[in-house]
Amino acid sequence: MAYRIKDLLSENPENTGKTVDVWVLLSSDADMYIKGKVDTSIDEKLRRLNDRQLAWLDELKEKGLIKKSFNSTFFSSGDSSEPETAGILGSLIGSVFVIISCMLVAFPLGVMTAIYLEEFAPKNKFTDFIEVNINNLAAVPSIVFGLLGVVVYIQMFGLPRSSSLVGGLTLAMMALPVIVIATRTSIRAIPQSIRDGATALGASKVQTTLHHVLPLAMPGIMTGTILSIARVLGETAPLLMVGLNAFVVDVPQGFTSAATVMPTQIYRWSDTPEYGFIEKTSAAIIVLLGVLILANASAVYLRKKFEIRW
Repeated sequence: MAYRIKDLLSENPENTGKTVDVWVLLSSDADMYIKGKVDTSIDEKLRRLNDRQLAWLDELKEKGLIKKSFNSTFFSSGDSSEPETAGILGSLIGSVFVIISCMLVAFPLGVMTAIYLEEFAPKNKFTDFIEVNINNLAAVPSIVFGLLGVVVYIQMFGLPRSSSLVGGLTLAMMALPVIVIATRTSIRAIPQSIRDGATALGASKVQTTLHHVLPLAMPGIMTGTILSIARVLGETAPLLMVGLNAFVVDVPQGFTSAATVMPTQIYRWSDTPEYGFIEKTSAAIIVLLGVLILANASAVYLRKKFEIRW
């Protein structure tokens, strides 16, 4: 409350010395009492609010001085130890940075790997070995990728712990096999007649692949990529290993800044004893589920809109 009043005075210095009505956020303990979730029958010493404070709240409620409103602070502020002012902006921006750094590595590498295996690689024991390992990587537990991220990116390369860059590179190892498998499936769906027609007109193998096969397979590639984004966006275990569960108040300003992401913030809030974080956790889960549903719906839409049936 004190910080809110200070901010209002700094924004409107002409109100100094005047009597001004100001709406401030109610504390989480008072909010629980207004919602009827505080047992007033227990001894006053065992409650977070004493009888005098409860009487004040009852009086404010009777006078209509307590009202419900949309909590914009939840979307416009970073994390906080106080549930009244805690928000998801920092973790939301951190998730965006993690996804960007993940896709900048996983997408081109995954697509190029799939093109090589399907169009250029000879069929021998070595390529069979690569294919088996790519399929096996898709089934590896996510915590293993977190351990690998700690060893490779933090200990070997010395990248900053708890940064979006480390989290994105760690998740890129998880997204890579999904993108490779989806891209190979899309390329296999292209009829051989497309390749033969391009070759008959004088196109080389590279030209046929880049000018004909890849554009026609792109809808399936994008669908697989979006699904891989939806998968890594909900991952928690590997990010806990690389330190993205840290308490970060400030909104991250770059890929190497200390950050947290939505799943790890939900995990940390759910383990907080403060009553107010129960609602915060539930709201953050709803936001994360909404983003995941939107991502999956986008994948379905792209597949329906651009899919070509041969």
